[in-house]
Amino acid sequence: MSIAADARSAHRSTRGGAGSRRRLRHAVGAGLLGALLLAACAPDGTPPQEPTTASEAPASTSGTAPVLDEASVLACRTYWGDPDYATPLSRVVLDRAATAPSNGAADPMFYSMTGDDVEAAFADAQPGLRESASAVAGWFRGDAAAGESADLGALQAELGELAAGCAPASPAAAWFAAPGEPGTKPAALTCADVFDTPGTFTVFANANVLTSNMFKLVGRAPQSVPADRLDEVEAVLGILDQEIEAVDDDAVRAALEQVRAPFADAVGGDLSSGGLQGPLEELGRTCGDAGYDAGFGVQEQDRGGDPAEDEGDEGLA
Repeated sequence: MSIAADARSAHRSTRGGAGSRRRLRHAVGAGLLGALLLAACAPDGTPPQEPTTASEAPASTSGTAPVLDEASVLACRTYWGDPDYATPLSRVVLDRAATAPSNGAADPMFYSMTGDDVEAAFADAQPGLRESASAVAGWFRGDAAAGESADLGALQAELGELAAGCAPASPAAAWFAAPGEPGTKPAALTCADVFDTPGTFTVFANANVLTSNMFKLVGRAPQSVPADRLDEVEAVLGILDQEIEAVDDDAVRAALEQVRAPFADAVGGDLSSGGLQGPLEELGRTCGDAGYDAGFGVQEQDRGGDPAEDEGDEGLA
């Protein structure tokens, strides 16, 4: 899902390290840079043309994003996870940012190391990208240590600049920076955002992924939707509407419609939810067909996973 202007979004958190298999699940937030920065980008999942070297790239005089050299393209795609979106550093960054208000003051070195990771990822990139990465790193070395006073909005702005710089090379970056045309978001990216991206810049403002946050509202099994959380229900409905409109795969779109149903019912006054187990299993299957292993549904059962145990892993209340 895109991190778009009205910030709303996010089954498994990797808190504490990039190697954890507790996979993160959609961060949506604000498109912080204008369309000028994305004018040279087609966020439709189409790979860019053969990268132009920095010496061949014309100077940018019209406000469009610069042509990226090969090292910059590699750095951007690695950081944002294109094209399979399996375990990108971008999701680790969002996860750790979400925990900074509660843990940053107690363990500033841990968050400072996150800054080191971001700078290392862009060490060979062009100067503009290195500067954007350093700004993100600076937040983890400074703001994160402020704990409760950590300014997540400032980090969102820094990440927006980094995303805009990477947009010509990375669909994930482009959709983070601003929403693209309807029906052009790669299905694998949509699936990654629903199942794996933390809700750092959403109404939930936590490291949980969208599916985890959804379970707390409409349940994995049938339950009554809490009437005092309808604002969050409505926010999730908005997120799902955005994803349904954006995705380029009809089967994924249809599966998302089924996930959407209990949220739409609740907003319409019917607080009796049938739960999300079935709809998310179907979405997991369609995501697998689209090239993204969501670790939910058929794959989960094949692994012998226990859905109740998986839900417990998310620390659901």
